[in-house]
Amino acid sequence: MSLLFSPLTLREVTFRNRVFVSPMCQYSSQHGLPADWHFVHLGSRAVGGAGMVMVEASAVSPEGRICPDDSGLWCAPQADAFKRITAFIAQQGA
Repeated sequence: MSLLFSPLTLREVTFRNRVFVSPMCQYSSQHGLPADWHFVHLGSRAVGGAGMVMVEASAVSPEGRICPDDSGLWCAPQADAFKRITAFIAQQGA
């Protein structure tokens, strides 16, 4: 049997399988805020069984974005929006 669907532990983190979703630039944020698009896009990968879901590049300052529609983590509302997404992804086992 393939190891693809077997658990993998890296340091203190155990993934349910070795299916990892790489980050994809969505260019769908307004003022750096991840939105429902991100929730559905990333959450559906977790629902589909991925062991890890990575978010797109998220800048720590507005000037650090690749483009104006990239997500950010330079203020509390952005972090709160990501909390909703990451909580859902974790609930799905990713």
